[in-house]
Amino acid sequence: MNKQHLDISGVSMEFPGDDGPFKVLDDISLKISRGEFVSLIGHSGCGKSTVLNIVAGLHQATTGGVILDGREVDQPGPDRAVVFQNHSLLPWLTAYQNVELAVKQVFRGRKSRHEMREWIEHNLELVHMGHALHKRPDELSGGMKQRVGIARALSMEPKVLLMDEPFGALDALTRTHMQDSLMEIQQQLGNTVIMITHDVDEAVLLSDRIVMMTNGPAATVGDILDVKLARPRNRLALADDPEYNHYRAAVVRFLHERHAVPTALPDASGNDESRVLDLRVYKKSRRAAGLKPEKTQLNIGFIPLTDCAPLIVAKEKGLFEKYGLDVTLLRESSWANIRDKLSYGLLDGAQMLAAMPLASTAQAGGKPMVAAMSLDLNGNAISVSRRLYARLQATGQQDLHTPLGSARALRRIIDEERANGAAPLTFAMVFPESSHNYLLRYWMASAGIDPDQDVRLIVVPPPQMVSHLEQGLICGFCVGEPWNAHAVRQGAGHTLITSYDVWNNHPEKVFGVTRAWAEQHPDSLQALLMALLEACAWLDTDEHRREVCGLLSQPDYVGCPEEELRMSMTGTFQFNPDGVPESRPDFNVFHRYAANYPWRSHALWTLSQMLRWGHIGQTLDLDAIAAQVYRPDLYRRAAAALGYPLIATEHKCEGEHQGPWLLRDGEAQIPMGADAFMDGRRFDPADVIGYLSGCNTVANERRFSPGVKT
Repeated sequence: MNKQHLDISGVSMEFPGDDGPFKVLDDISLKISRGEFVSLIGHSGCGKSTVLNIVAGLHQATTGGVILDGREVDQPGPDRAVVFQNHSLLPWLTAYQNVELAVKQVFRGRKSRHEMREWIEHNLELVHMGHALHKRPDELSGGMKQRVGIARALSMEPKVLLMDEPFGALDALTRTHMQDSLMEIQQQLGNTVIMITHDVDEAVLLSDRIVMMTNGPAATVGDILDVKLARPRNRLALADDPEYNHYRAAVVRFLHERHAVPTALPDASGNDESRVLDLRVYKKSRRAAGLKPEKTQLNIGFIPLTDCAPLIVAKEKGLFEKYGLDVTLLRESSWANIRDKLSYGLLDGAQMLAAMPLASTAQAGGKPMVAAMSLDLNGNAISVSRRLYARLQATGQQDLHTPLGSARALRRIIDEERANGAAPLTFAMVFPESSHNYLLRYWMASAGIDPDQDVRLIVVPPPQMVSHLEQGLICGFCVGEPWNAHAVRQGAGHTLITSYDVWNNHPEKVFGVTRAWAEQHPDSLQALLMALLEACAWLDTDEHRREVCGLLSQPDYVGCPEEELRMSMTGTFQFNPDGVPESRPDFNVFHRYAANYPWRSHALWTLSQMLRWGHIGQTLDLDAIAAQVYRPDLYRRAAAALGYPLIATEHKCEGEHQGPWLLRDGEAQIPMGADAFMDGRRFDPADVIGYLSGCNTVANERRFSPGVKT
């Protein structure tokens, strides 16, 4: 870093209140070097924006002050440009004219008219908006408006760029593009940047230092983290970088400590007396007494995918409110964020990959979790780049549209690459413990491809998949919608098969909480489950599918065009840019086929794949883990209160049905969908090791100890 030039010294801030002065900040001190990127992070209400406003000269500190290059900051000035979450563009002016206002204010008399025009165009080009000089804000997307706002700030040639959560209102994909652009600009210009953010990954990716603030009132600097990652930074390379993950864990731990809640010790006995509950008596008493949620204000996390729909519907249709809950939905940038924030108590519950709570419970150091209901079945697909698709076609494989045919074609290409000494092809999935990873591996292994030796598998957050494909960083991926549809519509790739083609009606997402939270808040959990069950039932009505696409398209949720969302939500899936949409009525299943029931056989199949690929140890009691995490008893309570059919059994054999069938369970008779695997195999949850012994795990076949508990 260059010479230090910004000194925030002993800043405290009080505001008048009815009961006397209210202290917002207490003794904030921070020295910032020229060209440094500093992020402020902390819980809402900790005074981050107040610090920024004091540096901007918009507020005067009660005590202490700010020195910039030897001069006291006592009023706003062009040497400190501010970019707010709202772009604040004047709607009647074009992008050029909005930037021109700032340039004229700062450079009138110092630059000629020609020089000012070149300077305006230069700054708009810097943020990749040179093509939209003469468009007004209502003709621009949210991300484009924010780019113009940044260009306006940069055009003032500020010594310090102040950014108050500038990307918070953007969809996840646009946000990643903006982060990359900001890194590129800062690298080029060397500006000093102070940015407020609530996103841990964003803070670590962008910052040289992260200033973590304590909760208010009288908030102060709790800790400062030096981020010593080399620049330029590549988000793909950092995804699995131990140092990067160390930094993000440190921030999450700090935030958790400032937001800690007492947790009950998990019950290690594995006993569950609630299994013998008379559901008819429970149903009657619960309806008579009414739910009394122990906690009503809840933070629930989700990832921008079409199958976050049950959460969005429960919120937008008032179902959470119906059961006495005030739910805030928080869009997260990655599954790692979901896992960490749930583990540390920053989220009360979350949409989770079906394997995540199992992995967290089974792996050393993880937090025991509970999955009381499934949110959906299916919903993913495997897509490849245009270049790889052309090579697959060139193999001459006739049945390229089938799972086995496409896998065999890929095997031919891998063999050619190996013979030529080329590096392995890179494929992406969303999280190590996910159906995406295990179904992608299942597909590859069916043709004799070893996923751990013959290809390179990496983790990429769902909203970043298409950009990584376009940039050639990966040649294929397995991801949920709408990101396959987005790749197809953008002409970036071709979808080979859907995850339904690998395993018909496989489990996909669950609603997860920590075990301790479930024990402390049984009525809150039941209220959540009832709201979500109603939302799932609403979603599986045909006339509601188009309506929900309008909800999901909002920037706060998924933020993709409705036509892309409709491809999966209405079962008309397009596999390539020039193709005709094909019917896939079961691409997204939210309620039918007992989709919300947490089958322990689903949990055991997932655990079998974790064991197959070495993600958990052989000495674990798989059945005990499945029983601890997947909780049909909690599901039944909510289902009974709603009058839904009750299922008594907890396991079923998978892979037995090529088409529709009827589940007969006591008085319940439930129409079910196909459950076939692509290779025709059958999974018996009572014989996990026997099943694994027959799996095609290619040349380096994995062996399983007969002593493994199942």
